[in-house]
Amino acid sequence: MKTLVTVSLALLMLVEPAVAQSWRHFEFRDQFFSVNFPDEPVVTETTFASEYGVTLPARVYAVRNGASSHSVTVVDYTEAQRIYQELPDRTDEGNNAALYLYDQRASVAYAARQFRLRGGEVTYDAWNHIDMVEGHQLQITNTDGSRTYAGIYFHDGRLYILEATVPPGSLPQGLFQQSLSFLDTDGKRIRYQLFPDGSRKRVTPP
Repeated sequence: MKTLVTVSLALLMLVEPAVAQSWRHFEFRDQFFSVNFPDEPVVTETTFASEYGVTLPARVYAVRNGASSHSVTVVDYTEAQRIYQELPDRTDEGNNAALYLYDQRASVAYAARQFRLRGGEVTYDAWNHIDMVEGHQLQITNTDGSRTYAGIYFHDGRLYILEATVPPGSLPQGLFQQSLSFLDTDGKRIRYQLFPDGSRKRVTPP
């Protein structure tokens, strides 16, 4: 998928050089990711209501420029098991704590559904991956003619939701949508080899 980033960047440099020159690659090691943004993002602490009804800590990295907006929301699931264990049981079997597994496994599909529920025409809606971390991408033409580009991935206890919304006639936002990388504790990019049974192993990026 990194090839698409290069193509998008080249297109921006040809058509809108002033815009292309402003894009930079940012690393956020405390949340284990890096991404391209058109400017320094504003970071906001917030919360996220999960599919199964718990409130999880989240952080939003956002850049707004006129009618355009770019953001990455990182939802922290690392304490989800404890949070569920502390809830009153809501199942007949008293197995409330196991819901955290369902919540994590379903988090990408749940976040994708929230985009669809906003309305507009969904023009792309499919499985995707970043460095073989499986996820989902959507493109939506909104009722006002603006376009939304979303990417959603779950990795190592965190849900990453990328969203770019741009005015009608703007260039596709692949430069942002495809630029996500996952980082380890040393700040090194993580990439996997994916196997037919769904398992994976880490490999050295080229």
